[in-house]
Amino acid sequence: MSEHDLPSWRETPAKQSIVDFVAAVTHPDSTDLVPESDRVAVFDNDGTLWTEQPLYAQLAFAIDRAAELGHPTSLDKLQAGGMAALMELVTLTHAGITTDEFDAVSRRWLAAARHPRFGRPYPQTVYQPMLELLRLLDRNGFSCWIFSGGGTDFMRSWAADVYGLPPHRVIGSVGETEFHTGAGGPELIKSAAIGVINDGPQKPSSIHRHVGQRPLVAAGNTDGDLAMLQWTAASPYRTLELVVRHTDAEREYAYDRDPILGSGTGQILAAAADHKWTVIDMAADWSAVHPPAA
Repeated sequence: MSEHDLPSWRETPAKQSIVDFVAAVTHPDSTDLVPESDRVAVFDNDGTLWTEQPLYAQLAFAIDRAAELGHPTSLDKLQAGGMAALMELVTLTHAGITTDEFDAVSRRWLAAARHPRFGRPYPQTVYQPMLELLRLLDRNGFSCWIFSGGGTDFMRSWAADVYGLPPHRVIGSVGETEFHTGAGGPELIKSAAIGVINDGPQKPSSIHRHVGQRPLVAAGNTDGDLAMLQWTAASPYRTLELVVRHTDAEREYAYDRDPILGSGTGQILAAAADHKWTVIDMAADWSAVHPPAA
């Protein structure tokens, strides 16, 4: 490995754990060598690969789209209404259009919307150190996947361009679709029914369904990612579990609960301490948080 492989990572134990792991499972003479076909890495998205504060990008998209459709709402109303209000918003803004139309609407919003604090497009709030990690793993024969609670179709509208991952490796919560033959030919219409909410114990189930093998690397940031890291740690191979901790109020945010659903970090941090997983302290371990402004 080159000293330039992870330029936005400071020389701390977190970086060293990554460097040591990659060398151990890829060097031909290592006793921990893992065949390339078994090198799988899985990542949560919100709060692990990009900024999720002050609210998820997909929720900001839904609020803006609701207003565009003549049904303005607010974050306060959504929080007061709980999950029922959130599902009503998702139905209004995500259902009743074709998958192609939804992709176009998502891309148009992503091109125009700006993060309220950073003033940059949401795809530019990805974490530069994690982009470097994805590239390092890719160069070393890993197939990298996203397993997120966010919507699959929304993530796929931008993740391929930003992370360099093919759409089939971006897995999130899934709404049902219905096949129709319209004026332009066969099409899929997004429905209001939710097929899978990809969080908590559902994540390892989704990994099994889509990948068919246990990962070597897993990265998350809240208790909703704990089962995914536990599933990874049970591999017979050497593994790497990463927990991103938000400690940098100056360059990003400092918090221990996610912004909307309230998932905490107590369980995942306790597991990290018990099992000696790598906790990434954003303030201490990263010399940069986001990519340079475009």
